[in-house]
Amino acid sequence: MFQSCVTLVREKCRKRISVWAASTAFGMCAAGWGILMLGGCQPAKPGDKAPKLDGIVLFISDGTSQELISVARYYSQGARGRLALEEMAHSAFVRTPSANSLVTDSSAAATAIARGIKVVNGVVGKASATDPGNAPSILDLARKAGWSTGVVSDDSLTGATPASFLVENNARSDNYGIAEKIADQLGKRADVALGGGSRYFTDDVDNPAVFYFPGARRQSQRVEEKLRENGVRIFKDWDALKEYAARPDDRPVIGLFAPGAFSYYVDGDRTLRLKDMVEQAVAILRAKNRPFFLMVEAGLPDKACHQNQAKRAITEVLELDAAIDWVRKNLPNVLVLATTDHNTAGLTFNGYPPIGARGEALLGPDPSNQRPILTWASGPGFDRKNTRTIIAQDPGKPWREVIEQRTPSNPHYRQPALIEGRAALHSGGDVWLLADGPGAEKVHGYVENTDIFRLMAEAIEGTTRPSP
Repeated sequence: MFQSCVTLVREKCRKRISVWAASTAFGMCAAGWGILMLGGCQPAKPGDKAPKLDGIVLFISDGTSQELISVARYYSQGARGRLALEEMAHSAFVRTPSANSLVTDSSAAATAIARGIKVVNGVVGKASATDPGNAPSILDLARKAGWSTGVVSDDSLTGATPASFLVENNARSDNYGIAEKIADQLGKRADVALGGGSRYFTDDVDNPAVFYFPGARRQSQRVEEKLRENGVRIFKDWDALKEYAARPDDRPVIGLFAPGAFSYYVDGDRTLRLKDMVEQAVAILRAKNRPFFLMVEAGLPDKACHQNQAKRAITEVLELDAAIDWVRKNLPNVLVLATTDHNTAGLTFNGYPPIGARGEALLGPDPSNQRPILTWASGPGFDRKNTRTIIAQDPGKPWREVIEQRTPSNPHYRQPALIEGRAALHSGGDVWLLADGPGAEKVHGYVENTDIFRLMAEAIEGTTRPSP
């Protein structure tokens, strides 16, 4: 019997079924044994029961390298401090190549996590532009099992990461087409979606920050019409959404709180935080009295890294950390997963700043050698000018151009980069996966990004109940 069990495990691994599925199969074969870990097996104690699972919260911090997490720790906590995400008990390394490149983009990586398949860069929710798109989303599996489902992002909801969970589309840049498809999936794949992108889902012509190219406004009007036809509750006012979340009904919800992506929190232009959206999305989902799945994207670290702006990137990681902290403190029976889709820009934390350095002291030069503490592999920081031209006018004098020099404490300040580019490149190093809560012990070792999907799928299948 033992040999037949070994054969079963090997067969599952050969077919690229996850290590967790293989371990489960072996454990089912060996009577009296529990789920296996990669290195062996552990006997189950008599009377042991699987821990209760009320839901799954998956955090995806876009473009967030391990190096960026380290810098965020030292920036906010100093050498001896810890971020909330560092308290998560289990971890793994994740390989991220896409179907056609050693370096993935966000849509390919998000689709791998959302669907469990390797896909071509630039395509949303399916293997390629010619693929019919039959791979189910983790949202589909959750709803089939009777769970409630939601998506939260501080990017546009049409962005590559949330879109890959919600829809299938040939091109990630097709914001209006993606918005129209999302309108059809609310109430089917997702009960609630909160984020940015109001210009794609509603007529935002009265917003001074929005400009529509010819024909684009009509596209957004069509999406809004479809949302209303489908009975979706549309919120663009945060206080109204909070009031609704206290006593929600059964209608699907979309909350749109920025024309596109949110502004950076450190810039001081907004008070709404990622943590706030997570809290209200959870309230809406838990009101349905069934397990729930929630994907939360912190999309802004990636955007800041693409521009070599370390202060913005760091503070957005801290926004992610605050959201993770809230979930871990308030949802004890939930499997919490946190990962990134890829690394961006090749941030390097250079030697040798003093042990007491923290905060903005890390953004400029090392006082001991006057070399930059933080540098990037690629991006607009290549020119190293850190200036911008503004138009000024003194009383009684004509307009004039003024060159403004940015200092390291300025959120727009760019640390130097090696390879020139208007936007930094992604980089292909392995990324991180953290886990806490029921089932988190299955996260360890080296895995593929597609294995994250399989881990979540197995957790959901273990709590199957009739679909809503």
